[in-house]
Amino acid sequence: MADRAWKCQERQVAAALGSRRNPNNGEHRTDIDAGPFAVEHKARKSLPAWLTGALRQARTGADGRTPIVVLTEVRQGVKAKRYVLLDFADWADWHGDPVEKVFT
Repeated sequence: MADRAWKCQERQVAAALGSRRNPNNGEHRTDIDAGPFAVEHKARKSLPAWLTGALRQARTGADGRTPIVVLTEVRQGVKAKRYVLLDFADWADWHGDPVEKVFT
């Protein structure tokens, strides 16, 4: 039986992080345990255009700095919830040698 594409992607990310993917056996745990990071991985054929556009805009204005996008969920009566998004290669530059060959 051939591996599903998402499993292959999880394995590649886990290898790049020096780890292995956790099997999907019905337990409540993250896809990858990588040192201090609990990684939940999602693979899609495409990401929303507004999201990739925001990343592109951040990179264009970065001027040698690390580009990030901050996503804020705002609802009346609820404290704003914020998330940081950055390119995996940029993240890997901050946290160790990226394994670029895994993704080519």
